[in-house]
Amino acid sequence: MFTTLTERRRVLNRTGCTARARRCLSSIVVAVIGSLACVPLSSAQLTSEFHRTVMVSSAEPVKLDVEITRGDLQIVYVRDGQVMISGVANTSAEVKLDDNFFSSVLAIDQEGNHLHIRHVPNAAFPETAISVRYRIDVPYRTEVTSRLGRGKENITGVLGPVDAVTDEGDVTAAYISGRVRAQVGSGTLDLQVIGDHVEAKAGSGNISCTRLPQGVTAETGDGDITLMVVGPSTAIVKKGNGRIDVGGARSSFAASTDAGDLHVKAIPHEDWQLTSGTGNVRLELPPAPSFELDASTETGKFQVDLDGLVTPEAGVHQFRQDVNGGGKRIQVHTKSGAIVIR
Repeated sequence: MFTTLTERRRVLNRTGCTARARRCLSSIVVAVIGSLACVPLSSAQLTSEFHRTVMVSSAEPVKLDVEITRGDLQIVYVRDGQVMISGVANTSAEVKLDDNFFSSVLAIDQEGNHLHIRHVPNAAFPETAISVRYRIDVPYRTEVTSRLGRGKENITGVLGPVDAVTDEGDVTAAYISGRVRAQVGSGTLDLQVIGDHVEAKAGSGNISCTRLPQGVTAETGDGDITLMVVGPSTAIVKKGNGRIDVGGARSSFAASTDAGDLHVKAIPHEDWQLTSGTGNVRLELPPAPSFELDASTETGKFQVDLDGLVTPEAGVHQFRQDVNGGGKRIQVHTKSGAIVIR
């Protein structure tokens, strides 16, 4: 019971204010939800995805041509009879994507088993603010020609041949049965288990090749070259301190460096020709090898620690000898570097 009329009025006023506050809050919530519903979902997207499957004939190889101005590319064998093209684009909060992003930058043309896939710039989507990744699943019998302006390429498990060029970025190719030609302006090349001859060229960057039975022609303007278990091969470092490391040269081999070292650890199955400007040349040979050595240095020196090979006298700059009856010819020359044989 209320003791006074004044107290009763106070309670009624508080009750009315609470009810009005609740009605006001409900109105605000409804208004906010309504305004969000009016905003297009596409304007808030930071990610856009694309998926498309193209059917191809299994009776003949697929010829795949890919051109991308900026982005990463993966081409991998998955199944025969179809090509699956997927793309993912990511951006920062400053630039929004919409559902039309890929339709505005990606063109796919098909003529039988020949597919031409192109990613072209669009002024509405600044390329520097958007990262794009493409994955293309292909049949085993696929020939690849790819051109990237800037990005990374990864090609795995196809018949080939493969012709991959990137102006700025890395190229990786593995388990390719046919010929491979890989070239980067600046970046690295990593080539593994290739069934046919390989051409690898970098304007500047490292080249790594493993298990290439048909050999490789590797050239870098400035960088290192590493070859492991290769057939007839050539390796050239045109300038700088880039070095050449070889383990398991199974056939003829020719290598030259500018100012870097040259290291070969292998059995001389065929003739070798090794040259370094100001770097050192080091040979690690198996016990009791048979070969013909022709070594020279203009101002460097010899370091010999191999059974069957006579150590040359100090100050000698030309050194020739048949080891264990002779055999394959190893020709070594440096301008000012040392020649080490062990």
